Formats: sequence, C-alpha cells, structure tokens
Amino acid sequence: MAMFQAPQVVAQTTHDQLLDLFARVVKELEFIVNGAIDSKNVREIGGYNVGKTELQSKDGAVGLSSARTEEDDLRIWAGDPDRAKAAFKVFESGLVTLTKFLLSSTDGAFPKIEMGSEGNILAAFSSADHYIAIDPNYAGTPALKWIFNGTPRGGLNDVSGIMELFGVGGLVINVTGGDLDMAVSEKINFENWNRLYNRSTSRTLQQDLSEIFDRLEALEGS
Repeated sequence: MAMFQAPQVVAQTTHDQLLDLFARVVKELEFIVNGAIDSKNVREIGGYNVGKTELQSKDGAVGLSSARTEEDDLRIWAGDPDRAKAAFKVFESGLVTLTKFLLSSTDGAFPKIEMGSEGNILAAFSSADHYIAIDPNYAGTPALKWIFNGTPRGGLNDVSGIMELFGVGGLVINVTGGDLDMAVSEKINFENWNRLYNRSTSRTLQQDLSEIFDRLEALEGS
C-alpha cells in the first residue's frame, strides 16, 4: 500500500491554505482507500490531461475519448488539436482514417509494395529506381507509369482525351499461344506505310507497295 505523507500545517497557515490542504488530504485518502485512480482524484498523468470522458495531450493533438452520442463517436485521434483535421482517427464503428501515412510491405528492403500520402502514390518497387506506380495526378489525370533507373520508360493514361499506352525507347506487345485481335469501330491510323516493317524481309509495307506499283506500270507500258 502507498505511504501517506500528511501535509505540514504551521501557525502561519491561512484559512484558505488549510482548506486546500484538507481537500488534498481527502483526495489522497480516497485514492489509498479505494486503491484506484479515476477522474475524481487525478487531472494529469505523464503530460496527458485527464477528463471525465477523455485523456489527451496538453496541446490536444493526441487523445482518447469515451464520450457517447448517437453518432459514430471518435475514440482515438492524433495529429491536430482540431479533431476533425487530425491525420489519424479511429471511430466507434472501427473505421480508421489516415491522411498522412506510409504503408510498406518491408522496412527499407526490396522488393516491396508501398503506399504513402507523400505524392499520393501506390507503387511496386524492385529497387529504389525501378518501379511501377499509380499516379493520381499525371498532367491532370490518373495514370500508370513505369520507371527504369529513375527515368520514365512508359505509361498508360488519358491525357489526350483518349486512352494512351506509350513507351519511351520501345514498346513490345508479345502474345504467346494465341492471336492478337484488334476490334475497332472506325479506323486504325498509321503515319504512313513506312511504319509497318516486315522483319523477315527487312522491308516496309511502303516498299512492297511501291514495287507492286512499279511492276503494274511496267506491264501496262508493255
């Protein structure tokens, strides 16, 4: 049991001081007799202020609450004295909201998947400079982007108003065990026939068409 030390009363103790000392003695005795701490006999613990329904830091930026209303009551908060603006909140229903955070599948190691409020990016990393990321604001629109050696190598976005799949330095579509079908409602556009190249003949479609045209002209001339 805790040792009780009575406050000293001297001849110079005033009436108001005596009342204050008596109140302190009553609180101390209540704690010792009941063997518990509650909001009646404590107001501060370890820098936290104690209220009847809450425990919070002196600046109010971190706290717990047991207050009950008809709403989904806030139970835990951290990050701001204005609880509505706190970056971390836990509600009675179990709902957790985080507006400043870093979630990572590993601690400083690779590979890893990471999501953070800094930049609002969800990314999969093989190393610090090799990753795929979902960027919510790539030139004003959400996008998927590939980074290689810290440099953008490709992406998928709708910056131009239509879906765009692009590659920097090259783009390969590889289909194994099946066909590549393109179903379009209008046209497939190419800059010119020189953009269609046959690797087996090392010739473009334009070269083949030009040769056919020349042969037809020669036949007509004969």
